[in-house]
Amino acid sequence: MLHIAVTRLFRDRGVDVILPPKPTRKTLDLGTKYSPEFACFPFKLTLGNMIEALESGADAIFMPGGIGPCRFGYYDAIQNQILKGLGYHFTMGSAEDPDRLSDMLDLMKQVAGLRTKGALLKLFYLILVRLSILDYALKRYFYTKPREAIPNETDMVFRESVQLIDSSLSLPSLLRARLKTSSWFRKIALRPGVTPLRIGIIGELFMTVEPSANTGIDMRLARMGIEVWKSVWLSDWVNDRFRFKPFTRNQLKLSARYARPYLRFPSGGESMESVGKTVLFAKRGVDGIIHIFPFTCMPELVAQTILTKVQRDLDIPILTLIFDEHTAQGGIDTRIEAFIDLLERRRHSSTFASPISTHPNRG
Repeated sequence: MLHIAVTRLFRDRGVDVILPPKPTRKTLDLGTKYSPEFACFPFKLTLGNMIEALESGADAIFMPGGIGPCRFGYYDAIQNQILKGLGYHFTMGSAEDPDRLSDMLDLMKQVAGLRTKGALLKLFYLILVRLSILDYALKRYFYTKPREAIPNETDMVFRESVQLIDSSLSLPSLLRARLKTSSWFRKIALRPGVTPLRIGIIGELFMTVEPSANTGIDMRLARMGIEVWKSVWLSDWVNDRFRFKPFTRNQLKLSARYARPYLRFPSGGESMESVGKTVLFAKRGVDGIIHIFPFTCMPELVAQTILTKVQRDLDIPILTLIFDEHTAQGGIDTRIEAFIDLLERRRHSSTFASPISTHPNRG
């Protein structure tokens, strides 16, 4: 979704944005070939993407930096060295601290060539609003798809919503797009009395939001009749740092509140969200959790260890999926199908539980 939020706004300001091809196995193989052995899956996939973009004519790459235990903070420096060593000539731009507005505006200045702070703030705000509305459309899709009465109507509405948002380049047009998207989804006919299984997806940010990294797991679950809840949305992740949606709760603080009995201090990445949102989802009746993260990801390995206790305490099934360049689609599909069977059996057994234990006026 991020490329949709950004690309047309930059092109409207005269920036020649080159989108690399949609990541494929070739992309991952390229990145793996030139990556250090210790590098994690997102590093390899983004490096392969950079090589494809440079081969397509790009002469500048912009990669956010970072601080803390997660290795993401080193991506830009190491990838720059690798690509320069391969003989590519380009400029690498980065925001040393993506949590600081000044660093993000400096990065925007490098990208768009804008000079005034007002113009930079306006562009940055429009990107964040577009990203927020795109996430809103996807949330409506995840709720509506497993309940739709007419097959594929939700997919059609979602595609039209994304196209409308993509074509909206000003704040007034974006607000109209938000209203139209809401109206279109409300008009979708729903099957009465349907209560789909609900699965929460938690884990490392890149793996949860990038379809080419997680094999499109969220959309596939929705098309299997599962209602998907996600622990991290890119627009919320940005809003926690820059508060462009002042009436939306800070999701990191919300996660920390629910994680407190199990994790009192962040261990980097999205570890706090993974633990806290699992507790929150369990309390709100989600049937199961899928935890996805790249192989050797330290913050999520910490979260995984803690989640074993959360699973026991709250009696919620958790499926862990760890991705690297050797992950096969067939193996992921088999594990997901078995997990869904488990959740369906649990729901079926609870439906036919003893009346003495389930009826509110007995026992």
